[in-house]
Amino acid sequence: MKILLRNIRSSKRQAAITDLNNIVRKEIEKAMDTQVKPVLIKSHNLIVAGWEHKPGFDGKKYIKPDKIEISVFPTGENAKIWTFVDQGTKPHDITPKTAPRLVFPWGGPGSYVSKTLARPARTVSGGGYVKNPVMQFRKQVHHPGTEARNFSKEIAKDVEPQFKKLIDNAFRKVASEVEE
Repeated sequence: MKILLRNIRSSKRQAAITDLNNIVRKEIEKAMDTQVKPVLIKSHNLIVAGWEHKPGFDGKKYIKPDKIEISVFPTGENAKIWTFVDQGTKPHDITPKTAPRLVFPWGGPGSYVSKTLARPARTVSGGGYVKNPVMQFRKQVHHPGTEARNFSKEIAKDVEPQFKKLIDNAFRKVASEVEE
């Protein structure tokens, strides 16, 4: 049994319906490239604004039948620094490569004041120093690892409502164009 809900007489609508997947995809890609990606990259750049060795950032979009996402990643010669700070590091040994000893200020556990905050993800004035430092001279150091700051996750949480709204608007725009 067939139930006819509506005849489609307009050739423009017929063409749009047969190419609906492509039209929706293009509209979503446009929203991601012009609105979502710039916001995410700007948010990441704000975190590293005061860093001496800052990475660049770029993004890649993924549009699949079951999900739509955008991934922002660090670029450039300082990309690893972002990864270490954002995702943390495991305990590891550090030995000098070109000098006989490592030289660094140390004030004990918990003495480092970071220049960036994770929640909310932002750079703060001051920071990036060791409280009550005493210069250390060592042949090797066992670093306890770095706790993940999770900047990327925090930025994603902040941007997610806007991202969902933009994607919904892209679907609505295509629907209204097909209805015209």
